[in-house]
Amino acid sequence: MSGNGSVSLSQFALVSNVVSSSGGGGAVDILNNGVVSGVVYQKLLFGTYGENATPTTATGYGDESVATDITEDDLDNGSHAGGGAGGGLVRDKWGKIIRTCGIAGCQYKTGAVTGMKHHKAAKHGIDVVWISCDQDGCDYKAKIACNIKQHKREVHDIDVRWHPCDQDGCDYKAKEASNLKVHKQNVHDIDVRWHHCDQDGCDYKAKEASNLKVHKQNVHDIDVRWHHCDQDGCDYKAKEAGHLKQHKQHVHDIDVQWHHCDQDSCNYKAKRASHLKSHKRNIHS
Repeated sequence: MSGNGSVSLSQFALVSNVVSSSGGGGAVDILNNGVVSGVVYQKLLFGTYGENATPTTATGYGDESVATDITEDDLDNGSHAGGGAGGGLVRDKWGKIIRTCGIAGCQYKTGAVTGMKHHKAAKHGIDVVWISCDQDGCDYKAKIACNIKQHKREVHDIDVRWHPCDQDGCDYKAKEASNLKVHKQNVHDIDVRWHHCDQDGCDYKAKEASNLKVHKQNVHDIDVRWHHCDQDGCDYKAKEAGHLKQHKQHVHDIDVQWHHCDQDSCNYKAKRASHLKSHKRNIHS
């Protein structure tokens, strides 16, 4: 401490007996091997404490800023700086002041007070102020106002900026420009990036890479992941897991959902609902 009760950050780092990495529960800044709590750090940095405090140096970071109101209680209280229990202010590698979350295991950092508040509400349920949809009969609620706006736009068509298709005779419109782009590709073949099959003599092309992959698996047996039947003596294999399941149902009676005829004294049963329907039409009608 100087004669007038002020202390610089470097002076405090040298004389402080707060050496725990927790800084008494707050975020820390390490200078000259000294560790200070969040509140102490902000008072040293800004000359006062509070979310709206302004830097006391022209550089905005205040390496030698002084404060006259640091108390002993501040040394054990790092919970206020940064907007929430356990958080605080730290200096990043470029010297910029950022806020840390302070929740165990959470590495989130931001330079904005509102950003930290939103993070803690959304991720940790701290100080949540629920915002409810004001439309009749709707129970939707959100932690962030922008989510309410998105919900009302998508569900209730409120404040939607429609993207209409500009092709003659087409009434399609979308809420998202990306959806309109997909529509024009799929329906009108506009701005399509075709994916061509590279196998000799094959003219197949697809609008989606995934469709080309399926084509090459089904037609050319390329990059196929075979699904083999595990029943003794059975060599069946399928390209789709669903096909293997059907095979085991129909051939091996495994995992079958039987469809029983509900007519009196009729013991008919089928593996497919369509077969039962045909049976009842042909036998009982």
